[in-house]
Amino acid sequence: MFALRGVSAGYEGTTVLRDVDLVVPPSSVVALLGPNGAGKTTLLRVASGLLPLSGGELLLDGQPVTGWSPTKLAQAGICHIPEGRGVFRNLSVKDNLVLQAAAGEEDDAIGRAIEAFPVLGRRLEQRAGTMSGGEQQMLALARAYVSKPRLVLLDEVSMGLAPRIVDEIFEFLRRLAAAGTALLLVEQYVHRALAESDYVYLLHRGRIDFAGEPTELADEEVFARYLGAVA
Repeated sequence: MFALRGVSAGYEGTTVLRDVDLVVPPSSVVALLGPNGAGKTTLLRVASGLLPLSGGELLLDGQPVTGWSPTKLAQAGICHIPEGRGVFRNLSVKDNLVLQAAAGEEDDAIGRAIEAFPVLGRRLEQRAGTMSGGEQQMLALARAYVSKPRLVLLDEVSMGLAPRIVDEIFEFLRRLAAAGTALLLVEQYVHRALAESDYVYLLHRGRIDFAGEPTELADEEVFARYLGAVA
């Protein structure tokens, strides 16, 4: 189980998150939804160790991991897929995958990535930055297979992609969840995120305003209040 307890955080003296409680149970899919500027990306950065807390704590299996570096959290099984194609653009697809693999498991990692996204098998020697946006996102997401994490933090991984690619990405997320990997999902396609999720949190102005199961969010008034035109 991964949890944020009473977490506050921000940038240069500006508080973005205020006393946030959030839990991701093992092998679950949790959707984190809210309007632009609510603090969703900030929360994922806190969870992956990229941003320090000003209050509260992070817990992994009930043990404090507050202050751990991003590297140490990654070694503990926390994988962060940021918004905006998180790949090494000047390296080949193969080198991107090898960098994420454990020593001695490089070939297995490449095979797992190709199994998840077959197009990567045809791009192994190609520089990542020369691929299409959708292919780059597939390469970024393949890290969630290659590194075999316990929890994947996903920040708007479908943004700006064609509907066909979005379908492939959601299919990948379903396979990942079915294999027992926990997901914390920030996603612009609200209905699709809810359809895949076991639990949902609504973040509004840096605070959690709702925590529960997706079926409790059937009221369109809730969508209108917290999510505006996003649907």
